[in-house]
Amino acid sequence: MTTGAGERLSFMDKYVVEKGVVKPGRTLLVVKPENVKQVFAEMLEKIGRENMYLSTIVATDMKDEGRIRLDYYVVLLPEEETIVIRTHLPRDNPVVDSIIDVIPGALAGECEAHDLLGVVFQGNPFLRRGFFVPRDLVEQGKYPLRKDSGV
Repeated sequence: MTTGAGERLSFMDKYVVEKGVVKPGRTLLVVKPENVKQVFAEMLEKIGRENMYLSTIVATDMKDEGRIRLDYYVVLLPEEETIVIRTHLPRDNPVVDSIIDVIPGALAGECEAHDLLGVVFQGNPFLRRGFFVPRDLVEQGKYPLRKDSGV
């Protein structure tokens, strides 16, 4: 992270279990699933809603590892620096707290991860199957982005 952004995010150190780089200039911060909502709530409190936005949420099936990876891409302003807040969920029970009450813009990403991979975002009343996935796959109980879905 740039010096300014790094100092602004130092409060997150207590949540971060691993740091890395996704690609040059893009910091990766891995947090436990039970801390995701608190991380975003504190980020808004400490740096302000006007100084950051959630760009996207990407869910990836890590079948061989038995987990689903969630990456929250956050753009920090005014630096326009993107950081990735990552967590891992057990593949057989992918449940994490929703952040839509903290960051309403997370709705589309949460709905997509739910419909395509089966991630349950607790507290999101808008989750449903069939928004992105065709009805026949929903009726078969398939999540098309799961590597063993057969789709």
